[in-house]
Amino acid sequence: MYRKLVVLGILSISLSSCIGYKEPTKENMDQLKEKSEIAAHIEIPDDWIFDRQANSRSLSYDWITILKTPQLETLINEGMLYNADLIIAKEKLNQVELAMEIAGSDLYPSVGAVANTSNNLVSDAQIRRLALKASWEIDLWGKNKSSQMASTSNYFSAKHQNALLHQSIAGMIAKAYFLNIAGNIQEDKIESYIQKSKDLEKLYLIQKKVGTANALDLSNISAEIISLQGYLEKVKNANVQSRRSLELLTGKYPEGKLATQNFFNSVKNDIPESFPLQLLENRSDIQASQFQIEKAFYEVQQAKAARLPSLSISSSLGTAGSNVESINSLFSNPLLKVGSGLVSPLFNNEKLKKNVEVKNSQQKQVVEEYSKAVLNALNEVESSLSNLHSIEKQIIYNTKAIDELKNNIELTQKQIKVGSNNSFVLIRKQRDLLKNEMSLINLELQYRIERINLYMALGAENFIYS
Repeated sequence: MYRKLVVLGILSISLSSCIGYKEPTKENMDQLKEKSEIAAHIEIPDDWIFDRQANSRSLSYDWITILKTPQLETLINEGMLYNADLIIAKEKLNQVELAMEIAGSDLYPSVGAVANTSNNLVSDAQIRRLALKASWEIDLWGKNKSSQMASTSNYFSAKHQNALLHQSIAGMIAKAYFLNIAGNIQEDKIESYIQKSKDLEKLYLIQKKVGTANALDLSNISAEIISLQGYLEKVKNANVQSRRSLELLTGKYPEGKLATQNFFNSVKNDIPESFPLQLLENRSDIQASQFQIEKAFYEVQQAKAARLPSLSISSSLGTAGSNVESINSLFSNPLLKVGSGLVSPLFNNEKLKKNVEVKNSQQKQVVEEYSKAVLNALNEVESSLSNLHSIEKQIIYNTKAIDELKNNIELTQKQIKVGSNNSFVLIRKQRDLLKNEMSLINLELQYRIERINLYMALGAENFIYS
């Protein structure tokens, strides 16, 4: 009776709670983060761009959704289904989920079947045994529970990393899409310029016949056309490669034949001056780091519990005999055994103690990695906003320069007609115009890419991946 009471007492303790097991409360997590050496040196300026009081739902996303086109949305959806990296990542996440389920199995009894036979070499008797064996390690100190929760935290960390990968792939698809549009515009621009140069060449041939143009004028325009044709070939090849990249990201064969539009949709929506802090806190990489801290918290508990004695209960139910007939029935010769065992580490050259120190060090490491992720997030937002403001000003200056050059070219063409200027000056001004137009195309491209970068830095909800 006494032994039964002891066993029942142990079972009730193990089922109700685990001695030494703790949940990682918000206070515990905040205390760990406050010890970060990286965070200790970060001083938030007074004009911080994040509003601690604002709710993320109050933020308008018109400044990013205006970039969407039906084709871009279709390409992103295809990428989410067929991208090779995402398919591989899906299986990796599935493996982490299965590992989490395996870790939880240590909390429950294990049951196995035993069937064996042996020969007594002295009496030449054969003994056969058939039994069911069960064993259960009582999780007194929360070692197995901590292991299970560490695996659970690792799963949620991997899940957020998987979401981050989806966001990154979608962002890459959007950037490749706009890069291809920029290439299409450049192709059209150069081809149009080449055609104008050829028309000018024809004009000079006529003027040479009447003596108002010379061989130098023709040589200049011919050299310009050849140079432009070489540049056009370079742009076409780069554009084909960008199409291949876009096709590869969406899981298609990279043949370089994907057709996109040859113009940028207008972008007018202003970007907010400040953002809710909640956006930054909900970033997938920061959430993944948060769960890594929880995982390390549980692993420290597990390592500490491993230094304490472990208690296990085992039992077996079966039959044994010296002939086949005696075990035809499971209860013809029944055997029932119940026992328990206590194991305590005595000497292992401080292996378990050192393991606790290792887990504490790993916990500090993941806390610093969390702080680094926050610092990188701040840098990405600040850099994207700074680049966007700079690009906006550059677009204004570049547009004014193009308008002025176009006016200058018109005046030069009038001067050529009356003989007060020459083709060399015109070609030089036309080249300057082309360079400025190409620069404007690149600025329009960079402006859209920076909007995507800013959106990614803020967590990329609803538009890129949800």
